[in-house]
Amino acid sequence: IWYTLGLRAHHWRISGADLETTNNRTFSFRGQFAMKPNWERDFIFRFATGIYAQPPSYKELRNTEGTLNPEVDSQKSVHYILGAEANFKLWNRPFKLESDLYYKHLSDLNAYTLDNVRIRYRADNVTDGYAMGFDLRLFGEFVPGTMSWMSIGLLKTMENIDNQGSISRPIDQRFKFALLFQDYIPNIPNVRMYLNLVYNSGLPGGSPTHSSPYDYQYRLNAYKRADIGIHYVLKDGDSSTGLPWLKSFKTFTVGLEIFNMFDVRNTTTTTWVRDVYSKRFYGVPNYMTPRIFNVKLKLKL
Repeated sequence: IWYTLGLRAHHWRISGADLETTNNRTFSFRGQFAMKPNWERDFIFRFATGIYAQPPSYKELRNTEGTLNPEVDSQKSVHYILGAEANFKLWNRPFKLESDLYYKHLSDLNAYTLDNVRIRYRADNVTDGYAMGFDLRLFGEFVPGTMSWMSIGLLKTMENIDNQGSISRPIDQRFKFALLFQDYIPNIPNVRMYLNLVYNSGLPGGSPTHSSPYDYQYRLNAYKRADIGIHYVLKDGDSSTGLPWLKSFKTFTVGLEIFNMFDVRNTTTTTWVRDVYSKRFYGVPNYMTPRIFNVKLKLKL
């Protein structure tokens, strides 16, 4: 049995020529309890809880009109996490499975909206909400001598701004999947490959700065990406191709990588454009980087 207790304290002061000086402090308590049963199989169970208080940054003190509000308080959360970890053998190779189930109650939130890459805060604490979800991660040697992993995440996070009803928070990404698979050519083990796959469901698309987010509850398209890399290891520790000039290096690797190899047009944010005649806002998606070819050289003396 293990247990960990912690305390985090913050003290900050806000002052300025036109402001009355304010001093603020917060205390955050947290604890974790872990248990490893005396079983034949290797299991660990965890429970964690805590109170968190996050002091506002300078940007969070300014509202959508640009007015500074020094009375903005810390955002607070109470979280509960149940976790489990299992180490086991599969195909006579080591594997590890981790899972976490969590719930967070959020209060005194400083709600914000996204317009392109600009974040605008309300600079008040009239919002509350929650976040809950489940994470599952599997690590192991799917191919002998190489470590690969897979993760799946479910999340739902909502907020209630000034008792207007619950809507999705800007980070409400309901489903996430990621896979990293590594392999090599058995007859030429110095030729190694990795494949990275990512799929994330769409985030909320944001809302214009001076509009109510309740009127703009749509989502961006899902994020999809596949990367591949092929490397030739000339030297890595004691493993070497035997070339004389490699004696000066501990590691020497060359390779080619293709990022976003299917050239998917992923969107990251929305730019809001207002039509002068109709006074309506229209969302224009901002696209992320297309397919990229990358030549990689890694060396260590």
